[in-house]
Amino acid sequence: LYSIDEVKRSARVRDIARRIDLDTLNFDFGSATLSDTEVQKLEGVATAMDKLLKKNPAETFLIEGHTDAVGTPDANLALSDRRAEAVAEALTNAFGVPAENLTTQGYGEEYLKVNTSSPNRENRRVAIRRITSLVAPVASNEQ
Repeated sequence: LYSIDEVKRSARVRDIARRIDLDTLNFDFGSATLSDTEVQKLEGVATAMDKLLKKNPAETFLIEGHTDAVGTPDANLALSDRRAEAVAEALTNAFGVPAENLTTQGYGEEYLKVNTSSPNRENRRVAIRRITSLVAPVASNEQ
């Protein structure tokens, strides 16, 4: 098993867990704000998480934020953190996914989906991984 920090820092470890790109979720250039319309697009993901959490309350999900390559690496890293946090907050506030089952990490422009230095919507994304099998439980399943 790995610590949450080890999973966040190691692409090799993260790649063990399948990534689900939330391709339908759109962020405006330079923004981490989710409109109500964008939040509603998370309903299917939230429903799937809820089903998994009913079976195992210790499920852990990593929410990854990404940016395009426009701007400074530091600014993009901060923006990607805010994007991941915005999705986590929406899952918790709009759909009741427990915050303790979610962890967030921004990767900035480090893992571009489309290798371009131009503004690209596909690179402004969030992905989710179910990392339960990689980490020690964050919530107790014991009664």
